[in-house]
Amino acid sequence: MRYPLRSSTLLLLAALAGCATASVSYSDVAPGTQMVSAESSKFNVLGLSPTPMERLVELRDSLRAQCGSRGVTGIVAKTSTVYAIIGVVEKTQVTGYCTGS
Repeated sequence: MRYPLRSSTLLLLAALAGCATASVSYSDVAPGTQMVSAESSKFNVLGLSPTPMERLVELRDSLRAQCGSRGVTGIVAKTSTVYAIIGVVEKTQVTGYCTGS
């Protein structure tokens, strides 16, 4: 009888905390000469609007700007999401390597 009560209490505490974290990453690593990175985060009230493509394009352009005319390779993208009661915080980190010299 004591085990179900403890489980129920833990479940209730987790629900009341109202926060969770999920993380997804993708990598296609081919090291270049210089490591570059960019990140972006956005608070999304109630999680009602999806991540705009413009935000991802800005991250890509930031990597390109850091490398100049050399180009970017070995891009690794990591997206993490923190769920709260009133919304979602979406954070995206992108790293890569400048090619050539």
